[in-house]
Amino acid sequence: MRRRRLSYDERAYIDVVPLVDTLLAVFLFLALLAFQSPMTFLAVRLPFAEKGEKLSLEVFRVQVLKEGTYRAEGRPVSLEELEKTLAERKPNALVVEADEEVPHKFVVAVLDLSKRAGVEKVLIGVRNRR
Repeated sequence: MRRRRLSYDERAYIDVVPLVDTLLAVFLFLALLAFQSPMTFLAVRLPFAEKGEKLSLEVFRVQVLKEGTYRAEGRPVSLEELEKTLAERKPNALVVEADEEVPHKFVVAVLDLSKRAGVEKVLIGVRNRR
C-alpha cells in the first residue's frame, strides 16, 4: 500500500480565530460586570472590639479614610454633600467605618451630621478579635 501525500488544502489545522473572538467576548462581559458593581470596598482598617454583634440591615455606609476624607456608598464626598445626601435619603441606619488612625474630630463630624438629618441608628464598624 502506498501512502498518498496530502496537499496543503487537505491538511488538518486548528483555527484559533473563533477561540480568540469567544475569549474576547467573555473578557468584555466580565469587565462590564466588574464596573457595574455598586459597592466599592476600601482598605479601611477597622479598630478591634471585644464584643460586637452582626446585623443585617439596609444601611447607608460612610467611610472615613486616614487622611480625613469621606466616602459615601463608595464614592468620595465632602461634608456638605454628605449632609445633603442624608437629608434627601433619610436612612434609618448609618454605619460609620473609620480607619483606626483617623482623628476623632472627623468621626464626630459624621455623627453630628447624622443627628441633624434624623438618622435613628448610628453604628460604628469594628473588627472582631480572633
